[in-house]
Amino acid sequence: MNKQLTLLVLICAILSACSKDQPIPVETGVSKTLADFRQKNITNLEYQLQFDIPEGKSEEIPGKNKITFDLKSTNQDLQIDFRENAEFIKSVKTNGKESNYSFESEHVIIPKEELKEGRNKIELEFITGNTSLNRNDEFLYTLFVPDRARTAFPCFDQPNLKAKFELSLSVPSHWKAMGNGKLNQTKEKGERSIYEFAKTKPLPTYLFSFVAGKFETITREHNGRKHTMYHRETDPEKLANNTDEIFRMLFEALDWLEEYTNVPYPFAKYDIVVIPSFQYGGMEHTGATLYNASRMFLDKNATKNRLLARANLIAHETSHMWFGDLVTMKWFDQVWLKEIFANFLADKITNPSFADMNHDLKFQMAHFPRSYSVDRTSGSNPINQVLPNLKDAGTMYGGIIYHKSPIVMNMLENIIGKDALKKGLQIYMKNYAYGNASWEDLIAILDASTPFDLTQWSKVWFDKAGRPQLSANISVKDDKIAELKITQKDANGNDGDWTQDLHLFFGYKNESKRVDVKMDKAEVLVEEAKGLDVPEFIIPNAKGDAYGFFRLDEITKQYLLKNLDGIKDDLVRGIALINLYENLREGFVNGNEFVLAIEKHISMEENSLNLERMLSYLKSAYWIDLSPVERKKIGKQLEDTLWIRLSNEKSMSKKSSLYSALSSIAETPERLSQLYKVWKEEIAIGGFSLSETKATALACNLAIKMPEKAEELIQTQSKRIKNPDRRKKMNYLAPSLSADPQVRKAFFESLKNEENRQIERWTLEGLRYLNHPLREQESLIYLPQALELLQEIQVTGDIFFPYNWLSASYSGLQSKEAGDITRKFFEERPDYPENLKLKILQTADVVLKK
Repeated sequence: MNKQLTLLVLICAILSACSKDQPIPVETGVSKTLADFRQKNITNLEYQLQFDIPEGKSEEIPGKNKITFDLKSTNQDLQIDFRENAEFIKSVKTNGKESNYSFESEHVIIPKEELKEGRNKIELEFITGNTSLNRNDEFLYTLFVPDRARTAFPCFDQPNLKAKFELSLSVPSHWKAMGNGKLNQTKEKGERSIYEFAKTKPLPTYLFSFVAGKFETITREHNGRKHTMYHRETDPEKLANNTDEIFRMLFEALDWLEEYTNVPYPFAKYDIVVIPSFQYGGMEHTGATLYNASRMFLDKNATKNRLLARANLIAHETSHMWFGDLVTMKWFDQVWLKEIFANFLADKITNPSFADMNHDLKFQMAHFPRSYSVDRTSGSNPINQVLPNLKDAGTMYGGIIYHKSPIVMNMLENIIGKDALKKGLQIYMKNYAYGNASWEDLIAILDASTPFDLTQWSKVWFDKAGRPQLSANISVKDDKIAELKITQKDANGNDGDWTQDLHLFFGYKNESKRVDVKMDKAEVLVEEAKGLDVPEFIIPNAKGDAYGFFRLDEITKQYLLKNLDGIKDDLVRGIALINLYENLREGFVNGNEFVLAIEKHISMEENSLNLERMLSYLKSAYWIDLSPVERKKIGKQLEDTLWIRLSNEKSMSKKSSLYSALSSIAETPERLSQLYKVWKEEIAIGGFSLSETKATALACNLAIKMPEKAEELIQTQSKRIKNPDRRKKMNYLAPSLSADPQVRKAFFESLKNEENRQIERWTLEGLRYLNHPLREQESLIYLPQALELLQEIQVTGDIFFPYNWLSASYSGLQSKEAGDITRKFFEERPDYPENLKLKILQTADVVLKK
């Protein structure tokens, strides 16, 4: 028996050794298998990078990369990621000798015979790939999230192989340059400037960044550290109105985060670059954070929501310096791990700057509607997702990780307490600084501070797609509540297993009553409700922290449609508004009654957050849920209501929101003529003047609705625009606004060429103009082609581009025909990638329900 056991152990040892020597498959992208092997085998990684950047955006950028690292084992060939053609590699040396490398499936492969245990050095000369360099006529900036560093230079492109980066940039002498590290020195060499940057702290490749081009700079000092803002804004009034506030919010966020985490700012510098038409709101490159210019340089009369959004954006990106940059997720299946903290903490950071704002309502409006917009669809995804290969990491992003995750994080804080969460996060920061961690690592820390089973709770809220469907079922006897049951189901009608606290609000004519309920099973009997008078309405989630679809009972529905303003509490009224809209989306309220209800309440809503959400829902429902006949019937009444409130409103912030809604829904000849005169600056609206940004948006809007004036509107507005970047954008968009269908068709055809999609925000805006609801019949022709392009869009575009491409393509569609086109697309492609199928289901939800 002992001999048999010994033999068995020997066989297992041999098999184990063989499996370790089994070559890792060479495949496109970065597989989890490859990444895990490299993470275990490579340590002390450093990159020394050089780029020689010419002024012409079509010229090649020569690059060099010296990669040094310690290697534990040489039993495998070394795969270095490079998503470009083999001919872009000009030379490779391994440990000082010419390498007999090969190139296969997006990898430079170094033979294991050339490697050694211990310190290794790989030197590569290459032509830099352009995919993620965002090259413009006068500037460029890198954007390597989530797996795009390998499109520019050879590297180990995975988040759990952090490296120290040393960068040298050669640029035209009239350009400026910046990177993650502090600038060591600048050398002048003829008509070139060479910028040499200090070695960074350990960073993942997705955070490595550099920017070069014609920029102006503004510097401020805070706590002994200088911070520089690079920008291309030419409007002195915009700079004067925004610069001080941008820096104030940045410094406020830094101070708050240092105190909350008990970790001083962990990197050498923190500069920001404000980019025209940047793809995202911002990107948290360590020491070189990028922001979208339109989100930072706001108009003089910006709405309170716009001001709040900017403050949250700055706080969000600054939070990432600790959550994401200092401590990074191990793999992009948990990319939400950095976003959950960035959004959750951003709300806390900005609260003091908006002291007069209801912060619970602010949190509600910031996150719930956007999370619901995905979770209500058949394409909903869980927060925690599966990612076998980093090439699909971009599809992890969306409303769920950005908005559902902070909602669930708020639940977690309520469970364990604010102090316990803060203390746990400080331990988390200390334990994993400059390294990688998982959600499970954090839960293990937090579990020690509570008897509550966080692991099981986490599995339901993080690993399960969709939202609970909750209903209140009342039995009445003698005008009293005999029984009240709350039930929860999933989207398929199965019993739900979500656990959360509900806060029921019973509304009566002259009073209200609140009842707390622990929703911890599929059906809960509310004992405290027994014997109460029958209320006029019930709001089951009145505190603002419960999550799900709350189906309205008929009495509550009718009350909200007629008397929404009767709810005096701003938070409860805002939640009721969201519930009413979600019942519209789920088919329990029709579009006509919803729009008429909103029209009735527009003149009475004084809370700016509720008003802005109300107007946003109005614009959506007007175009998507009303037929042309219904729009014609109630359009003038709606326009008049908006015009009167706009003309009489004293607050410029609210006036701006009302103007946006009016210009969106206006269709009658009288109102369009009036708006045309506003654009021509012949009349004003109650003291409200148009900024260049608003005048440009109005010109585009009127060009679609008044095609006979389209050419005049486009050409005149283009001449009015002084900033060269914004003028280029207007000229790009002009064909999508043309009155000539053939010109518009040519614009769509041009989008099939990757080069014409390089500035993604321009592309998406043009696509929305093509697909305006008034052009639905034309849009139906584009839809099959837009769907056909999606896989290419995923490969060539940035992380949000596939979803936004689809969103723009479906933006003006409301017909069953659009749903039929989508269903046919799936039927003809039974093996279509699941991650992209989910994105289609999310954006096509309205037409798929027709």
